[in-house]
Amino acid sequence: MHCSYNMSDLELISYITEENERRKKRRIVLTELYFESVVLGLAYLSEQRPPRNIGSFSSDEQLYNYRKYLLKEMYHGSEVTCYDKLRLTKRNFHDLCALLRERCGLRDSVYIAVEEKVAMFLLVVGHGLKMRLLRGDYKRSLETISRHFSDVLTAILSLSAEFIKLPDPSIHPPDDYKWKWFGNALGALDGCHIDVCVPVVDQGRYRNRKQTISTNMLGVVDWNMKFLYVLPGWEGSASDSRVLRDAMSRQDGFVVPKGHYYLVDAGYTNGPGFLAPFRSTRYHLKEWVSSQQQPKTAKELYNLRHSRARNVVERSFGLLKKKWAILRTESFFDIKDQIGIINACCVLHNFARDRQHHMDDLLLQEIDAELAAMPNEPIDDANLITSVQVTDEWNFFRDQLAHNMFVDYLLRHDQLDISYTTLLME
Repeated sequence: MHCSYNMSDLELISYITEENERRKKRRIVLTELYFESVVLGLAYLSEQRPPRNIGSFSSDEQLYNYRKYLLKEMYHGSEVTCYDKLRLTKRNFHDLCALLRERCGLRDSVYIAVEEKVAMFLLVVGHGLKMRLLRGDYKRSLETISRHFSDVLTAILSLSAEFIKLPDPSIHPPDDYKWKWFGNALGALDGCHIDVCVPVVDQGRYRNRKQTISTNMLGVVDWNMKFLYVLPGWEGSASDSRVLRDAMSRQDGFVVPKGHYYLVDAGYTNGPGFLAPFRSTRYHLKEWVSSQQQPKTAKELYNLRHSRARNVVERSFGLLKKKWAILRTESFFDIKDQIGIINACCVLHNFARDRQHHMDDLLLQEIDAELAAMPNEPIDDANLITSVQVTDEWNFFRDQLAHNMFVDYLLRHDQLDISYTTLLME
C-alpha cells in the first residue's frame, strides 16, 4: 500500500514535469510566431502606406519614395485600379512601355523612368488632367512634365503606321449575323467632330453646325472597331464631303480596293466603294426599336441590316471618346498638338483593341445607351456628301442586294406565298 502510494506520487510528479515542459515549448513557439507576425505586419504596412517624413530621409528621397508609392498603386496594384487610372490593364501598360522603349527609343532619364513618363501621359489623355495637377501630385516641375509628355506623344505617333493601316482585302468579315449580307465590306466610315481649343481669331472656321468649336475627323473602322484610317485636323466648318475628298486625294491617302466597299450613312452618295442606305426610308436603329415593327419592304429590311452593321463606326467613336477624356474636355494645348493627341488616342485605341477588348467592351453598354438617346440629325440635299460619283451600276447592286435579302427573309418566315411582284423594289 505504501509502495503503491509512492508510485502514484512519482507518476504525478513526472506528469507535472512533462506538462510544464510542453507549456514552456508552446510559449516559445507562440512567442516566435507573435514576433514573426509583427515583423511581417510592419513590412506589409511599410509597403502599403505612403512613406512618412522621416528625418533621416533627404527631401529628394522623400519625393522619390512618394512618387514610387503613387506609381506602384497604379500599375502594380489591382487590375481595376490600373485600368481606371491608366485606361490599360497592368500587362498592357508594361507591354506599351516595353514597345516604346524597344521600337521608339524612349529611354529612362536620370531622374524619371519610362513607366512614370507613360503613366503621366496616360493620366492626361485618359482623364483630361491639367499638368499643374500632376505637378502637385508627382512633385515635378511643369517643364519636366511637359517635356516628357511631348516625348511620349512623339513616340506613340511613330507607331501610327503600324497600328492604323488599311486592311488586307483578302480578309473576310467575321462570322456575325450583322455582316452576313455585306461579304465584301471592309468596315464603315463617318465623320466625327472632336472639340478643340483655338484662338478667337480662328474660331469662326472651327465652328460647326452645332455652334461648337471642333475639328472634323474622318474615321474608318473595321468590323472589330479598330481604326483603319483617320484624318483629323480639318476645321469644324468643313463638310464631311470635303474631308473625304482630301483623304482620297493624298499620296498616301484613303483607298478602297476594287470589288470592296465601306458602309456609309445617308449623308453620303451611293457610289463605287461606298454603300449607302435608301433615303426617305426608316433607317436608324432607335427608330426600329421605338416602333417595335418588322420590316415590310425590301428597302426597309436592307436599311435595318445596314444600320446594324454600320453602327460599328458610331460605337468606335463613342468608345474612343469614353476612354480618352481629353477628347471631350477643354484642351490647353495648341491646335497642332491637339491633332497629334487625337491621332495618338486612335493608336492607343487600336493597341487596346488587340489586347483587352473584353475590358473595353464593358463600356459599350453605357455607350449604346448614350447613342440611343442622341437625336437623329436630318439629312438634306445641301449636306449630301458628293465626293463619290453615283452610278447606275452601283444603285443596281444595292437594289439586288436588298431584293435578295427580302426574298431570304420571307422564305425563313414562311411568307413567300404572296405575289412575286411584292418582292420588287417599291
